[in-house]
Amino acid sequence: MPQSGMDLDHANDLQELAARACARLRAAGCEIDVGDEATIGKLAIASDFAIATLVRQPALLARLQAGAAAPLAPPVLDAGNRAEWGRLLRLHRQAESTRMVWRDVIEHAPVEEILAASTALADGCLQLALDALEAEMVQRFGVVRAADGGVQRLVVFGLGKLGGGELNFSSDVDLVYAYEHEGESDGARSLDAQDWFARLGQQLAKLLDEVTADGFSHRVDLRLRPFGNAGRVALSFAAMEHYFLTEGRDWERYAWQKARPVAGDLVAGERLLQALRPFVYRRYLDYGALDGLRTMKAAIAAEVARKDMADDLKRGPGGIREIEFLAQALQLIRGGREPALRERRLLPALRALVAAGHVDAEAGQGLIDAYRYLRVLENRVQMLGDAQVHALPADPVQHERIARGLGHAGMASLDGELQQVRARVASEFAALLAPRELPAGDSDLALYWRGLPDNGDAE
Repeated sequence: MPQSGMDLDHANDLQELAARACARLRAAGCEIDVGDEATIGKLAIASDFAIATLVRQPALLARLQAGAAAPLAPPVLDAGNRAEWGRLLRLHRQAESTRMVWRDVIEHAPVEEILAASTALADGCLQLALDALEAEMVQRFGVVRAADGGVQRLVVFGLGKLGGGELNFSSDVDLVYAYEHEGESDGARSLDAQDWFARLGQQLAKLLDEVTADGFSHRVDLRLRPFGNAGRVALSFAAMEHYFLTEGRDWERYAWQKARPVAGDLVAGERLLQALRPFVYRRYLDYGALDGLRTMKAAIAAEVARKDMADDLKRGPGGIREIEFLAQALQLIRGGREPALRERRLLPALRALVAAGHVDAEAGQGLIDAYRYLRVLENRVQMLGDAQVHALPADPVQHERIARGLGHAGMASLDGELQQVRARVASEFAALLAPRELPAGDSDLALYWRGLPDNGDAE
């Protein structure tokens, strides 16, 4: 069947895009043989961000052409290059992210590898920045000591997809700061523990999040801490435990289900998670969580209609978050008595639910396949311009780029396939949460859905 005029226009646009990318890279000093042009063309169609990074860092291309499986070496941050810390972190993040684009688009790495690499990059940048800033704080104020003289360090917890080890290509990182014991620093200028760690945490967020001429390293979101923006930046373990015992809500059980120490004192962080386990996973069968999820399902449908999010891969009907909340709800219901279900990662969690008989094997595999598909597509949408977006581009040429980059003849083919995947997810979600009369009013989970940072009201 001959191509339509629109299809031919789009094809010509993409050929011109690839040719311009090769010309830009040659002008930047990259050596590109005729045999390399097809590869560069594929990369250019998939990611403006990757081409821009290679233009700024031309030596990176040869490194990727030699094989992109191994992560790039991180920079060194020390007192001698203090003014360059922000720039070094940003250039490293851009280079390592471009390696991920290459692994996905050119070397066809599985999506699990890309998600794990995005997580490892965030973990590494957090620890690198924290170590450098901590050394600077110690120089000024000394180390923080508990009543017994033991040295205290900040614990950085990652929640959401960072905690689950499945971070998006271009995503913010949800962080919570804590420290094990109260105390004060032993320097000439002494600070109490809370002030010391709050300053450190704020500096960490700024070093990573601040947009400079070199862009940003990682967007940092601290709003999931106890009491949100009204709460203290860093809390002691005792204060954290007291909060969850007296104030903790259902949505916080969901949030802390994926919590993981990602930087600082990791061993101490695991001790807090052990202490919080009874809050997250109740010892009895927690059907209240299922009732809450049913209420939230109605709220999700209303939100999609009100905000016209039908095309949103993450928040729309049959999207990523439906799979996530389905798995997490079933984990919380049974996880108190079945330790095998206490899994931070989504795909292993679904497999555990199938193995335990809580999800039908065929349905579970369908959800696993759909999750992989949606996460690949979400990553490709974000790889285009390194933007935290979750919907296919409205611009037809950009939409076509996503489709062609994934091997489709055009965007109509991609859209049809996506519609089938989302219909399957929506069907399984409705079937697995057996219909019952919905309780009146809003549950904590319904409020949580509407209060998610990327879903509207952030109160």
